[in-house]
Amino acid sequence: MAGVFPYRGPGNPVPGPLAPLPDYMSEEKLQEKARKWQQLQAKRYAEKRKFGFVDAQKEDMPPEHVRKIIRDHGDMTNRKFRHDKRVYLGSMWIMMRREKRDRRHFKRMRFPPFDDEEPPLDYADNILDVEPLEAIQLELDPEEDAPVLDWFYDHQPLRDSRKYVNGSTYQRWQFTLPMMSTLYRLANQLLTDLVDDNYFYLFDLKAFFTSKALNMAIPGGPKFEPLVRDINLQDEDWNEFNDINKIIIRQPIRTEYKIAFPYLYNNLPHHVHLTWYHTPNVVFIKTEDPDLPAFYFDPLINPISHRHSVKSQEPLPDDDEEFELPEFVEPFLKDTPLYTDNTANGIALLWAPRPFNLRSGRTRRALDIPLVKNWYREHCPAGQPVKVRVSYQKLLKYYVLNALKHRPPKAQKKRYLFRSFKATKFFQSTKLDWVEVGLQVCRQGYNMLNLLIHRKNLNYLHLDYNFNLKPVKTLTTKERKKSRFGNAFHLCREVLRLTKLVVDSHVQYRLGNVDAFQLADGLQYIFAHVGQLTGMYRYKYKLMRQIRMCKDLKHLIYYRFNTGPVGKGPGCGFWAAGWRVWLFFMRGITPLLERWLGNLLARQFEGRHSKGVAKTVTKQRVESHFDLELRAAVMHDILDMMPEGIKQNKARTILQHLSEAWRCWKANIPWKVPGLPTPIENMILRYVKAKADWWTNTAHYNRERIRRGATVDKTVCKKNLGRLTRLYLKAEQERQHNYLKDGPYITAEEAVAVYTTTVHWLESRRFSPIPFPPLSYKHDTKLLILALERLKEAYSVKSRLNQSQREELGLIEQAYDNPHEALSRIKRHLLTQRAFKEVGIEFMDLYSHLVPVYDVEPLEKITDAYLDQYLWYEADKRRLFPPWIKPADTEPPPLLVYKWCQGINNLQDVWETSEGECNVMLESRFEKMYEKIDLTLLNRLLRLIVDHNIADYMTAKNNVVINYKDMNHTNSYGIIRGLQFASFIVQYYGLVMDLLVLGLHRASEMAGPPQMP
Repeated sequence: MAGVFPYRGPGNPVPGPLAPLPDYMSEEKLQEKARKWQQLQAKRYAEKRKFGFVDAQKEDMPPEHVRKIIRDHGDMTNRKFRHDKRVYLGSMWIMMRREKRDRRHFKRMRFPPFDDEEPPLDYADNILDVEPLEAIQLELDPEEDAPVLDWFYDHQPLRDSRKYVNGSTYQRWQFTLPMMSTLYRLANQLLTDLVDDNYFYLFDLKAFFTSKALNMAIPGGPKFEPLVRDINLQDEDWNEFNDINKIIIRQPIRTEYKIAFPYLYNNLPHHVHLTWYHTPNVVFIKTEDPDLPAFYFDPLINPISHRHSVKSQEPLPDDDEEFELPEFVEPFLKDTPLYTDNTANGIALLWAPRPFNLRSGRTRRALDIPLVKNWYREHCPAGQPVKVRVSYQKLLKYYVLNALKHRPPKAQKKRYLFRSFKATKFFQSTKLDWVEVGLQVCRQGYNMLNLLIHRKNLNYLHLDYNFNLKPVKTLTTKERKKSRFGNAFHLCREVLRLTKLVVDSHVQYRLGNVDAFQLADGLQYIFAHVGQLTGMYRYKYKLMRQIRMCKDLKHLIYYRFNTGPVGKGPGCGFWAAGWRVWLFFMRGITPLLERWLGNLLARQFEGRHSKGVAKTVTKQRVESHFDLELRAAVMHDILDMMPEGIKQNKARTILQHLSEAWRCWKANIPWKVPGLPTPIENMILRYVKAKADWWTNTAHYNRERIRRGATVDKTVCKKNLGRLTRLYLKAEQERQHNYLKDGPYITAEEAVAVYTTTVHWLESRRFSPIPFPPLSYKHDTKLLILALERLKEAYSVKSRLNQSQREELGLIEQAYDNPHEALSRIKRHLLTQRAFKEVGIEFMDLYSHLVPVYDVEPLEKITDAYLDQYLWYEADKRRLFPPWIKPADTEPPPLLVYKWCQGINNLQDVWETSEGECNVMLESRFEKMYEKIDLTLLNRLLRLIVDHNIADYMTAKNNVVINYKDMNHTNSYGIIRGLQFASFIVQYYGLVMDLLVLGLHRASEMAGPPQMP
């Protein structure tokens, strides 16, 4: 209760409990007041809370903390390296030039510094306790450089002396004159000697702006695309400059005039700037010798000699008196010396470039200082090669464009990410050597990329420690497609590769494998050759600008560095200019990478969002679209039919049955599922029929388009061919089935009549049957060679063969080599083989019609070919076919035509037309003769002319299984066109039919007597 009542001091004792309270305040009111007051005070003196938690100051964690985390989660085997030195970098132009001049063979570092399979070194194990080699440091003179000697090579010099720097925030500096002049002297190599602004006449920003606007180029200046494009000089009318009535200047106007006086010499001065014509002459002359007095007469200044005659002194006017100064008069500042030690320095600093002409200013970060900007703002020195002049122009171009685009920066609220992190309880801070941080970044980056690779299950890609992505084996097309990463991944990988190159160079250093000069040279090389050392430009092509700029800076620096005693070759370690380019690039690429990586990770974890959008129905998707609609309709029907409880799991089964039924329809296989409910079966059949109708209709419709010659996709053609093949085979199977069910179609009496007619004819012609080819038949080899030649002809033009075709060619060659073996095999087959391998059928698409192509087993094909040759030869010898069968080998077709005409001409009264007669020539065809040959009858007929073994072989060969994909049927009616001896069968069967049509008597008349046909 101490806070409730005020203390009244010793004079006023606290009223006892019995003492009466003043009447204006009751007990409850007083308690209330006390409570409110207490609350108020509690609020007033409490800790201020920010963002809902106490803002206590955090202590820095020890570096070991981070090291342990990296070691635990880095999950990579440590291969230990022990070397015993470490390096630190401080670099300077003079020292590097001296070093390159004095060192005989400057050896550049190896890139990449570490092997591809060498994991990043562990900092604590290998580098932490190693002393660095000495850095590049200029030996400072204890007298001349005394003002800066103590702090020149410190990290943040003078940070603790409030006299020169504002304190630990390190925002402002103010130096004494000796300090500034020493710094100016040390920096002199990099600074310009020019103090006269007139040097930059027509070579300053405004002149460049004007030349850009007028689309002209100052000699040595940058070139740009035209700013105003719509001017055509040919279409120009008369104007002030070429008007006949005006004075016409005959010589061409120089570019310099047009830029110096744009409004005078140009017709269309859009967006031009007026430049300053002349600044007052600067008479300051920079001294080289520090021992000269501050004010002296430089030999460069031309003295004006005193060589005029002196006039005699004129007398004074009358009213003037002669006057002399009294002796006691003293000039002002008589005791002050004319100059002190600092005067010469002060005058030099007065004309020095910024910031040396200031006494105080804001501190700036190293990366914000353009060290070489004033080099390329001057004219390119004479005698440089073209590439250097071009580089000067390019750098000027960037400079001008930046100046044009520059807008005064907007005032922004500064936000510090790390401070916000530090304010949360999730982040700790520590101080680490930056090389250690670099190694940790490389290792974590490696793990991160590896996680992504393994998430996509790409075990055949290997990411090495220098961030090269290599395939482990030759990839298939599918693997290559699967292993394509986007730009986000690859750009990240290449940025890490660059980081690793820089960090590794420093590690090589700290280990003492290279010295400071080699490191500086290596860094300069890395930044100037990012295009060769990494492939970053492949994933963000705009980056070619940075690469180009670094190349230009390299030319600029090399040709200034390698002058005098310093020759060409490695050893120029002036890396800061290139480093700035890549730092600014990183700063700009960060938001892009954030966005890209964000999208990549979102896609990894959530998948693509393209699933929601319906695809349009294109040609490619017509069929699948129909299928989907069909399935949807089936589902709808099922849901209607099914009772409530059993919907879900049954629908899928029914759909499976549906697709099975459809496959069966296509293959022409009967589909029956035992135990399937009738309504479902009916529904499936209904849908299959609907789909079959659609399928057949589209097939015929597309074939009609193909036949008509409309433009049809190649895939559509191929599909259509397959469909028509299936439809043909379905019809063929139906025909065969009907034959087996209803056949044979020739009655016994008819067959006997046919048979008897043939027997009588053969007897009348005294035909002796063809025997089985004897074992030592004299024409065997010749016939075999002819057969093989005929088989080989098919391959004379083909270059690409499939497996069975290669096999067939092999067998043909083998038969050529061992004819006897082949012949004995052939005869054995003719005698014994009655079961044959299935025959494949395909159709050749000639667009207007299809031609069936049968694929017969190669071994059987050779047998058939021999049999064909043998039969024709023997039949011809025995005069089986009468002369009316044309065309025949006995006479060439032109002779046949001639004899035909003669025959008609020799008929009696053939050309007689007096009674209005006319000649009629009747021609008829046997339709579908091949398909309607009955194999049983054929066998009997063949036995009349050939040995029964051959006859059986020939009919059995027609009675084989015909196969197309999943469709098979046995051919039991009609002959197969693709057999080698099919032509003989057809010719013989045709002869039998001729006899039936002609009758034996007329046939004999036509054929003539058998002795003299």
